[in-house]
Formats: sequence, C-alpha cells, structure tokens
Amino acid sequence: MLMNLGEGSYTYATVLKCSRCGITHSLDRLFTCLCGGVLTVEYDWKRLREGFSVEEFGKGRTLIERYRWLLPVKNPNLAVSLGEGETPLIKSRKLGEQLGLRSLYIKDESRNPTGSFKDRAVSVGVTVAKEKGVETVVIASTGNAATSVAAYSAVAGFRCVVLVPEGASPAKLTQAAMYGAEIIAVKGSVDAALGLLKAANERWGWTPMPTSAAYNPLQVEGAKTSSYEVYQALKEPPNCVVVPVGGGDNLYAMAKGFKDLLQLGLIDTLPRMIGVQAAESAPLVKAFETGSEEITAVEKPMTVASGIRVGYPPTGLPALKAIKETGGCAIAVEDDKTLEALRSLARFEGVFAEPSGAITVAALEPLIENQLIDRDEEVICAITGHGLKEVEALKGLWTLPKPIEAD
Repeated sequence: MLMNLGEGSYTYATVLKCSRCGITHSLDRLFTCLCGGVLTVEYDWKRLREGFSVEEFGKGRTLIERYRWLLPVKNPNLAVSLGEGETPLIKSRKLGEQLGLRSLYIKDESRNPTGSFKDRAVSVGVTVAKEKGVETVVIASTGNAATSVAAYSAVAGFRCVVLVPEGASPAKLTQAAMYGAEIIAVKGSVDAALGLLKAANERWGWTPMPTSAAYNPLQVEGAKTSSYEVYQALKEPPNCVVVPVGGGDNLYAMAKGFKDLLQLGLIDTLPRMIGVQAAESAPLVKAFETGSEEITAVEKPMTVASGIRVGYPPTGLPALKAIKETGGCAIAVEDDKTLEALRSLARFEGVFAEPSGAITVAALEPLIENQLIDRDEEVICAITGHGLKEVEALKGLWTLPKPIEAD
C-alpha cells in the first residue's frame, strides 16, 4: 500500500533536492534552487520498499497507476491520462544485422497519444497541477511538448499558453492549436521563449509546464517510466541506452529510472547512458569531450532535428552527470547522417521517426567504430517522436512521381 500522508494524500515523494548544492526544498517549488541548480525529486526509500509490490508494478489503467510508488502524484486514481506509455520495445529486424549488432532494440515512443515521449512527463505534470487547482499553464517548446501539454490541458480543463520559437514545426503547432492552445511566437530560439516562463509565473501566476526539470521539477519524473518498461520487457537492464539530447531531460530521466530500479533491487547494474546531439547544436557533447563541468551555450543552434535544436540544455548538467556516472559518452552527428538513418529506420524496421529520434540510430555506426559500443551488447535506441511531425523538413528525401494515365 502507499504511504498515507493525510487528507487523501498518497505519495512516497518527500522533498526536492538541489543537484548542485544539496539544499532541500518543498515539493511545491518551481524552477531551480537559489544557487541555480536543477531540483530533483527525493523519495522515502525505506517506506517505499515496505509498500512496494513487484507483482503490481507495471499494472494499472494509466501510466501513473502502473508506477505510482515512484511518482510525485498524491492520488493516482485522479490521473489525467490519454493512454500514454506501454510503447513497444522492438527487436531490430535488419538494422542490427547490417551494423553487426547482436541485440539492437528500438523503444518507439512515437506510439504515445500525441506522438512523442513528452506525454509521459506531461501526464504527471498536468495531474499534479490539477491537484493544486491550477487554471492556466504555459510552456515554451519547439513543438512536441507544446502539443502534449495542449492535449492534456484540454482533458484537464486548463487554459494553455504556448510560446514557440521561430522555425518551430508547423505540423506540431497545428496539433497544439487544434487542442485549443493559445500560441505566441517568440523571436529567436527556444532558449529565448524559455526565458519568458518565470516572468509569466511571477506576473500572472501561470504554472510553467515544460518537460524540463529546471522549470517544473516534478513533471520530468514521468519520463523515467520508459526505463521501467525497458526493464520489464527485457527482464534485465540493457548494456547501454542511446538517447537524443535537446534539453537533457529525457536522458536524465531515463538514467534516474534505472537508478530507481537499482534502489529497489530489481537490477544490479546500470546501463551506460549515451547522449546524442546534432553537430551544430552540441553544447553537451562539447562539455563531455573537453571534460568540462560546465556547459557553454551554442549561440545559434542549427539542425534539421528541430526537437533538439537547443542552444543551452536546461537539464544539461544532470544529464552530463548521468553520462559520466554510468560510464557512458556523448556524441555529435551530422544532419545528413540523421536523415539517412531516418530513411533506413522506416524502410527496414517500419518505424517512421522524426529526425530528433532517428539521430540515435545515426549515432550507432560511429559508436561501434570508436569501440564505444560492443557488437555483442544489448543496445536500446530511444525514438522520441513520429516522423509525421516533421514532414516539412523531410520534403527533400523524396519527390512526388508524375501521374500516369488511368487506362
């Protein structure tokens, strides 16, 4: 059973702890610590282990019900859900063989309700916001998170304001608009839009809802459930997990998910976390390669993969720490290799990924060549979103044939 905190409150989450200075804050705090460090959710592991049920783990109608022990939601029965999670872990049919990998798996997050991995985090964030009586949420996003927040806000009855950077995917924005979001375009990259969130919170009381721990520390907890599903499918941890890095949250969250499993004694080793960025938008990769403890922003990030076109990853430092702690690495990939991988993934595996997801497959060849992945290892590639979200960017990959006579 879950810990009863009184007044219908059920959660094992206790405080937010600064990843930089170690100071703790209440679970209600938004944004970062006073020192600028990203806040991470801490749990009462003693009580959690006492109440945890291996038999019930992963069972339930919603994502929040299935993994309720490890999420900061007070009442799982009131989860705001569209059927997120339970995405397939696909054993590669051809790509693994072509690359010489014995066990290549694709975690296809494009199967989530709005077409991306963001739905996991947003289900948690919107549920918590509903518990608090929130009326208006605001998000700055390149597209996937905006779409997700708009959809879940529609279910929760929230007013949803979306701040989007120049060059955001029209397909993704169309989705958000159809869900009823108010869309405001901001000059510059997503970093410029993110900078407005705190002002919106302070001036109008709008709750920030980006899937970044640097703005909404509780919400990112939902993304770690992907790791639970990988474990439950394989019955063991993989050797390594290859994850695209934009803001850094997905890699950080997946690493945290595997650490949870380690805490529970379900696994005895952590997979290596491998972060992949586009060559012209690779601040985390540069920090890793130089051994720096800080990340320097890219002034004008450029890549066809709009979902990871981020100059400075807000959760980059925790992601970088996760890479180092697990013995992983970070690697940059050119756009032409990403588009080539996108085509191969669709043709050989039947998975149509957006460039931001296909980049993990593009990274495999250089990872193997540089002996960063062994051909006999179990490798997971996280595919974060559906290719239909980026059709404008993919027009050059094919041409419409001339019509023939119908006789």
